[in-house]
Amino acid sequence: MKQIPARSFFEGYGEIITASILWGLAGIFAKKIVGMSAQSIIFYRVSFAFVIIFLFLLISGNLNRIKLGDKKAYLLLFSILQVVTMLAYFTSVLKASVSIAVLLLYTAPVYITVLSPVLLKESLTWREIIALVLSLAGIILIVDPAKLDISHSAGILAGMLAGIAYAFQVMTSKHISRTYAGYTQAFWGFMVAVLILLPIGIAPADVVFENITYLVLLAIFPTILAVSLYFNGLKKVKASSASILGLIEPVSAVILAVLILGEKLTAPVITGGALILIGAAIVTQDR
Repeated sequence: MKQIPARSFFEGYGEIITASILWGLAGIFAKKIVGMSAQSIIFYRVSFAFVIIFLFLLISGNLNRIKLGDKKAYLLLFSILQVVTMLAYFTSVLKASVSIAVLLLYTAPVYITVLSPVLLKESLTWREIIALVLSLAGIILIVDPAKLDISHSAGILAGMLAGIAYAFQVMTSKHISRTYAGYTQAFWGFMVAVLILLPIGIAPADVVFENITYLVLLAIFPTILAVSLYFNGLKKVKASSASILGLIEPVSAVILAVLILGEKLTAPVITGGALILIGAAIVTQDR
């Protein structure tokens, strides 16, 4: 098989892998935030992200790059799906557990692998199927379903909704990727998220000021950079491949939790992480 040049690799797979690693920082920064609800954290996360990306584009003279073009309805749909994914995920965390929320959110690659050949006319290879099976097995090992409390039906339903919404968010982004770059999707997605979350997200000023450092870090690294890189890379990679590579995020989160928060690694977590990375390596062999 023809070898992929380093630059081409980064402009597709590399962007998505980098975004997945950056997303792993979200949990680390969120754990450092005190006295704020999940809705408030999400609201200030996207609010600061929107302001920062707007100021950056204004100062650099690139505001014209986020102008609206065709497929405005799909861009709005993408933005709404982004908000639904975040709210459903955090609801699942609150009503059930982090493990249940993570496990159900990362069912998204299954939906994408099944639906992308129909909705996006993408071909499905055995390589992708093997990578998906290995990666999902890795997620199961990391989360350990045997320890899950499945009595929280509301949290489970919210987690399922998060996985479905995330899958359609990725496929919608893929559909509009020829019209809107990743940072353009991020900009409009953040703006819509701010408007939707405004009634439920505002926290007292002193609480926001107390957490300002981690809120800004949350807005920059696992939000602006991660979202822009992921959806920009999605333009050059199949949606099913991108969703499988996105499973690197929990591996990144585990490693960062060990390095920064001092959490301990277990054998199942190490094995699960290895399976996910093997699955990612298989996916990146596709041209």
